[in-house]
Amino acid sequence: MIAAIAPASLAQLALRLALAVPFWRSGLGKWDGFLELNDVAVLLFTSEFQLHLPGGPYPFPAPAATAFVVAFAEVMLPIFLALGLATRLAALGLLAMAIVIQLTVPDGWPIHLTWAAMALGLITWGAGRLSLDHWLVSPSGSAR
Repeated sequence: MIAAIAPASLAQLALRLALAVPFWRSGLGKWDGFLELNDVAVLLFTSEFQLHLPGGPYPFPAPAATAFVVAFAEVMLPIFLALGLATRLAALGLLAMAIVIQLTVPDGWPIHLTWAAMALGLITWGAGRLSLDHWLVSPSGSAR
């Protein structure tokens, strides 16, 4: 009965979009132009963000490079999720980011846990029928 009201494909689409939006918004805020990282993003990784590990906290290695890679991933991975393209891989990347964010901002665990759960759902069940992944692969699993 529930499947008739809300098919799994709609739930998977909602899950993809719900996970994509916060990362997309965060990523957009780190850029001043095309491949031009803003100073605030670099400053955060240089002096503000630290990894809270046993014996730490520890600074991020190569903060300028880390800021660039993170900002790039925060924009690109949500695009892949929204399109449903390489969904499991994009969700895995965002799961890794959620874990690192949790190690950086330990008090934010409720939202980080939510992101991790959404990513794990997409890794487990995939993008669904309303995705490029579905249209690029035939039912037998071979490429069209």
